[in-house]
Amino acid sequence: MLKERVEFLCKKKNILRKELVEGLVTQAHFANILAERYPFVEDLVEQIAQRLGVSMSYLSGAAAADDRTLEQAEVIFQELSQQSVTEQQVDALEDRHDALTVEFTTALMKAVYYQRMNDQAAFDYLHTSYLNFYLEKYGRADEVDVPLPLKKALLFYKIQYFRSKNHYYDVLNEATRLSDLLDKGSEIWLTAQNIKMEAYTYLKQFEQAKQVFEQTMRYVYEHRLFHRLSGLYVSYSGYCFSMGMTQEALLALSMAEANLVYLSHQGDVMPTILHNRIIMLTLSGELKKAMDEIIRFEEMIHREPEEAQLQLRPVTLVYRCEAALVQRNWGLLSQEAEHLRGSCNNEDQHMSLAFYECQLSLAQGDKESFLKYALECLPYYESTAQALRLEVLYETLAAVSEEQRRYKESSLYYRKLVYLLRNNKADGVEIKSQEQNK
Repeated sequence: MLKERVEFLCKKKNILRKELVEGLVTQAHFANILAERYPFVEDLVEQIAQRLGVSMSYLSGAAAADDRTLEQAEVIFQELSQQSVTEQQVDALEDRHDALTVEFTTALMKAVYYQRMNDQAAFDYLHTSYLNFYLEKYGRADEVDVPLPLKKALLFYKIQYFRSKNHYYDVLNEATRLSDLLDKGSEIWLTAQNIKMEAYTYLKQFEQAKQVFEQTMRYVYEHRLFHRLSGLYVSYSGYCFSMGMTQEALLALSMAEANLVYLSHQGDVMPTILHNRIIMLTLSGELKKAMDEIIRFEEMIHREPEEAQLQLRPVTLVYRCEAALVQRNWGLLSQEAEHLRGSCNNEDQHMSLAFYECQLSLAQGDKESFLKYALECLPYYESTAQALRLEVLYETLAAVSEEQRRYKESSLYYRKLVYLLRNNKADGVEIKSQEQNK
């Protein structure tokens, strides 16, 4: 790990290794030090540290893997893998640590937190300033030899990344690897079980999803881990909805809400319950019930601090737009889209707005505007594999292209639509689990 840290510091200082050791040791000798074939003697550590602008311990302790170091990295992994982790906990962790195992674990888990919070600016900065370099070196957690806490953090990071892209075969593979490294019954093990169930459901491997649910539920009851019941029922509701059992899915959400009494932080799960119920009711055509839940969500938001209100306001506007779109109420959709236009906080919301704009333009017969907005959001929905959105976009783009006698493009979109319908392994509905983005 010393080698990787030195390479990282050289890159940050924009100096070559040849320049770093000039007048001190030969490049060959220093390469052997970095490979841990020769000792890194104290006087050389001091001089190299001065040239890199860091403390001596930041170099000499880079490869530390003693019990105390591993325990510290494990604590960071366990704490930041919890759904209830707070901004204060994240901010309290130092970005720099002498041991690369601790430092890298911290950065990975902070990245997961920023992704959950949709803090794209912090997420991007952490990657460009630090993570991208080390992920190049250690990104294959199944192939590199790193201490156990860091390996778990790498797997958890990759799980969250693949979930954000809806790459659920990869999610399932990484979650299975992670489960094998965890203590059965630990909080993170239970989280991994929920993620596996989510992945099986998305991939329509329903028998496996049901088995994971039943086994985990049995374990939760046997060990009286009732605080996990709400999250399990949320996952089970997604399974039921994907199976076409809408009423059973809604009942599972009611069970999730009833078991919130066992949680010390009910606000971590309640938004997910409301989100899933709104989506299910909207797609099932029960729009009055869906609107009641949207109003309930908005009332909950009004009790939050102003900053939280600004973050959550566009979420409910998307719900309102979706309900108006299902009704083909173009006047209402236009009004709600106007409200959303001034409130978007993240890429998903911006792309949702572009999707609603393209549907409004199509309804108004404005084909040029339709194409503009449709082509703006299409790459995003393709990258995140949102099947329901893609089905609408491919069909309408094909039809409009055909009307405009752009037959080659029309044929392409029809082929994509057929491929989507034949090979789609997910329903494309954004039914969330407790562990997904807030």
